[in-house]
Amino acid sequence: MTSYVTGALIEVTVQLNAANEPVFGYTQNGEPTDGNVVVAVGQNIVYQLKSAGYSFVGAGFLTPNDGIIDEMEVSADGNQLTLVDTDATPGTTKFQLVLKNAQNSLFVISPDPQVVNKGEE
Repeated sequence: MTSYVTGALIEVTVQLNAANEPVFGYTQNGEPTDGNVVVAVGQNIVYQLKSAGYSFVGAGFLTPNDGIIDEMEVSADGNQLTLVDTDATPGTTKFQLVLKNAQNSLFVISPDPQVVNKGEE
């Protein structure tokens, strides 16, 4: 995996609501956020899972060949998902975080965060 400085570090929580549906929460630097990231230089975007009973499988992209995200890696314990973004291609890409849960063999997907590249300046 290409190494860049860690840019965004986003903590992810997953809780079940009254209807037993997963609800995703995101924080960055202790502040609530929508999980979106704006990139102005090449960086690693890190999603850190903070909820027990879940682990990252990866991320599913609506447009995987758009050149916005260059690489993806999941840590061995499944608690961290890293997206490598060289910021070489301007534009926006949407994706969903894909997690497995300890209760069954089904996957859980998030609402779609976005990465917006400003492009190298």
